[in-house]
Amino acid sequence: MTIFDWCRQCGGHGPMTEEHLPPKVAGNKSPITVYSEQDGALTVLRSFEAGHTIPSLCRADNNKASHRGLPEAYALWRDDTIGHLREAAAAFHQVSGQPHNDLFFIAGREGGAFTLPMEHGTKLGSEHITNLNPGKIVRQVLGMMLAVQDTRYLLDTQPQLAAAYHSDEPTSIEPFALQLALANSGLCYFRNGVLSVSVGLTGQGTSSTEFWAVSFPPFLIFLTSGPKAPIEATRIDHWLEYPVSRAFSKRDRKMRYPIADPRELLVAKLYQDQRRLEEMGG
Repeated sequence: MTIFDWCRQCGGHGPMTEEHLPPKVAGNKSPITVYSEQDGALTVLRSFEAGHTIPSLCRADNNKASHRGLPEAYALWRDDTIGHLREAAAAFHQVSGQPHNDLFFIAGREGGAFTLPMEHGTKLGSEHITNLNPGKIVRQVLGMMLAVQDTRYLLDTQPQLAAAYHSDEPTSIEPFALQLALANSGLCYFRNGVLSVSVGLTGQGTSSTEFWAVSFPPFLIFLTSGPKAPIEATRIDHWLEYPVSRAFSKRDRKMRYPIADPRELLVAKLYQDQRRLEEMGG
C-alpha cells in the first residue's frame, strides 16, 4: 500500500518509501520499540518483531543516503565500536568474573558514568587502521533522528538540521547538539521531543532538558536543543565540520564515550522496558 505523507528530510508531500532504521547493514534485525511522550510520561506505542522500516522519506531522499555512502559509514563506525566494547567486556570479565554484558551496568565514579576510551578504525579485524568518515557518520545519525519524527516541528522551526544533513560541506546545527553514550538498552526511539523531563542523578538532584532520542545499540543518541544532554554523553555534532569526503584526523579518531549510567532514571527506564517486553515475548 502506498502511503502519502510528508518527507522528514525535505518536507515535500508525496508517496513515501519504507526506510530501514537503523540501516539494514547496521543490525536492523531485532525487535524495536517506539516511544511517545504523553502527559509527561514516556509511553511504549508499539514493538516491531524482526527489523523495522518506517514510511518517512520520499524516494529521492531515501536513495540519496545510499548514494552518499551514509549507511555504510555508520555501519563501519558501529562495528568498530562493538569491537572496542567486546575487548573491554572481555577484560572486564577476566578481572571481575562477571558476565561480559555486565560491563553496561557497572557504576562509574560517584555521580558519573564509566567512560570507555577508543581509537576509531582499530577494531575492524584489520592489521591496519581503517579510515572512518565522521562527516558521513554524523549526517546518517542526524538523518535517522529526523526520519523518526512524528511532527514537522524540527523540520519547520529548525531548518539548520535538514540543511546540515543535506550538505556535503562543513556545517553546523547550533544551537542544537548531537550527543551519545554507549548502551545495550535495545532498539527504540522517541517519535517526538521529550519536554521538561526531570532526570535525577544519584545524589545530584534533578535537571531538565529538551531532547529527541534513538537507541540503536551500542549507541544511545540524543539531539538536544542546547549543549546539555539528559545524561552524561559525548558530543559528536562537531563532526559536521568534516566534509563528507574526509576521513578522521589522527587526533579526532581518539574518542571517549561514557557507558550510560544505569543509575540514571532515563537509562533505567529503557532497560526496564526492554526486559518487560522480552518477558512478554516482544
